Order: sequence, then structure tokens, then C-alpha cells
Amino acid sequence: MVNSRYFLLLFVLSLFSCKAQVKTDLSKLSLDEPITELIDFKNKNLIGVETVEYPFCLLIEIENGSKFSFDGIDLKNQKVFFQINAEALKTDSLTKGGGGHVSFEPFKNKEKLDSILTSYQASQVIYGFRIEMKDENLQKELLKKVESRYGKGTKNTNTDHGLYWNLKKEHKYIFFAPDYDRLIVLNNTNLSKTCYWDLMNGMIDFGGCDKEGYSKELMKNAKKVAEVKEKPSLIIDSNWNPDPLILGETNENDFVKSRLNRNFERKLIWDDADSQVIYENPNNNLFLQFTLKNGGDENQKVNIFEGYYMEDFKRVNVSFQNGIKPFARKVDVIKLIGKDQIVDYDEVKFSNYLEIKNPDYQIRLLFATDKDINKALFEKIYVTKKTKQG
Repeated sequence: MVNSRYFLLLFVLSLFSCKAQVKTDLSKLSLDEPITELIDFKNKNLIGVETVEYPFCLLIEIENGSKFSFDGIDLKNQKVFFQINAEALKTDSLTKGGGGHVSFEPFKNKEKLDSILTSYQASQVIYGFRIEMKDENLQKELLKKVESRYGKGTKNTNTDHGLYWNLKKEHKYIFFAPDYDRLIVLNNTNLSKTCYWDLMNGMIDFGGCDKEGYSKELMKNAKKVAEVKEKPSLIIDSNWNPDPLILGETNENDFVKSRLNRNFERKLIWDDADSQVIYENPNNNLFLQFTLKNGGDENQKVNIFEGYYMEDFKRVNVSFQNGIKPFARKVDVIKLIGKDQIVDYDEVKFSNYLEIKNPDYQIRLLFATDKDINKALFEKIYVTKKTKQG
């Protein structure tokens, strides 16, 4: 009798154990699932804008994908991102602070989630996901799974090792981007059927892509350049400082009193690792970043200037003391700067950005999309203090 009870207890415990280990298989999602069906409010969940991942949508970041799998592959210790359509981000000021800007906030209940979604005019359902795949073996495993289902992918000529699949019957796009450690799967029902762009994959033409029309649709809520008045004038010195501000030295109070401080809105971004004060001038697509130190929400003298972003040179009067011209061709910018001053030049030569070598700051020059990337025009700049590792 004791033995039978003992084995019954083991059996019941094993049932609960199996139930607890069930993972959501991302490969089986239709990608129109409600957000609340995929996340656990008990976990640490972040939602917001990450402009390197993809600036035109909201992202929910799951730090550890232990509750997810992909066709049997465990995603423990890998980041998982869910993409959510957000109408408020379809504008030329979408980046809200930088070409590599991160603005996430936590949510612990449905009320907070709904409030954030409403503020971005966002959907209640997902339309895609991104899987981090930093491990080379994981990359191989995921690629093998995708190829076993859909065959060999099409080479993405914008990257060294990227592939993509246009699955018309399933209404999905799959982007394998090992150069950027990402597997991306999207429901394309409400996306362009001829064009796709993100910073990791570049512009992809599925056939008949009207790039200009596609870009306009991505930024359909943008304010027209003709409507922009009182363009601020900036001179970027040889050390990439926007006069009169000096990176790492100018404090927030100095900026507030400067000639540059016109038409800016101040925002506080609270983050455990890197809290910031952001000044946004959305009409001119100009954004400034300051550290937010203890007491800095009230004492502006302790917050130090750490970065800036100009999203469209048409909206500002800008000149560079090093000789670079706004809207110069990428090939001409490379000649002026020198390949030896560009970070990982061989890896980014097909990308729409260049990163300038600097020990303290990430300096990115961004170029408009063009069929011939060397003819793409220099139209944006992003500069921010590097995050300390470890």
C-alpha cells in the first residue's frame, strides 16, 4: 500500500514537472497572438523602442528565453524580442534620441502594458519575433531547422552571410542575419509585399520594390520638411562636438542657458544601468542626451552631455570642420575619413552606416538607402558615450 502511494505521488509530481517545462514554440506561432498570451507578468518584461533592432515598431524584450523554443531548440539564455505595430513610431522623429537609442520601460501588469500601448497607438497583438543567436552552434541549428522546412534561402547581398525567405503561402518573412546575431520571423500580412528594410538586413527588394514609396509609407506620419521653420545652426568640430556643447564636459545647465536651447522638450529616462536626460526637438529631428546622476532630476549641473543625434540634415543647418559635407556620397566620405579610421570597415562596407574609431564615443554616420550603397547620401549622424562593459 505504501509503495503504491509512493509511486502514485511520483507519477503526480512528474505530471506537474512536465507541465512546468512546456515551452512556447515560436516556430508554430501565427504571429497575430495577443501579447498577454506570450508573456508572464511575474517576470521582468521591458517594452519600448530600440532603433538598431528596428525603429518603426515597439519591442518587448525577454532577457532570458527559457520559456521559449524554436522547433525543439531550447532558447534558454537567449534574448527574445516580440514586435508590435505602433502607429506613433511611423515618423521621421521615430528614433526619439538616437540611431542606436534604447528607451525601454518595465511593466508588471496588464494595466501598465495597456497604458504604454495606448501612448504609442500600438496593437494588442504581435506581428513578429527576433531571436538572439550569439552562439555559432545555435546559428547552425536554427538555420538547419529553417532550411528543413523551407529549403535554401535567398542570399542577402547587403550582408556577408545573411539569408531570407519570402513565404507567400504562409504570409511570412524570415531573415537569417548571423552577422548581427539575429533570426527574425514576421507576419507580412500588413507589411509591404515588395520591400523590406531594417538596419541589420538593409533594403531587400522582393520584386518591383518602389523604395521611395516604401520609405514614405514607413514614415507616413512625418512632418514635411517644408513645414519646418527656424532651423537650428550647428558646427560639428573636429572632435565631433556640436558647438557650443562639448562631449563629456558640458553640463545640462550650460545647455539650458546656451543659444542652442530652443524648441526642446525635456524627458527623463529611468534605467537601472544607464538613466538619461533626453532633450527632443522633433520638428528639427535633433536629440541631445545627458547622464542622469543622483539628484540630477532637480540639479541640472550634475548631468553631463554624452551624445546627440540628427535624424535629417534637411531640418538643420549643419557644417563639419573636418570637411565632410551633408548629403555627400558614402564613397566620398570614406575617402575623406580614411578606411583605417572606420570600425570593422570590411564588415560595414555594404551597410548604410559607418562607425568612426573613438575610444570613448560611438560615432555613426548614417546614409540614405540606395541601390548602389557607395552612392548613398550622408543624411544623419549619431554620437553617444560608449557603455562600459563588465
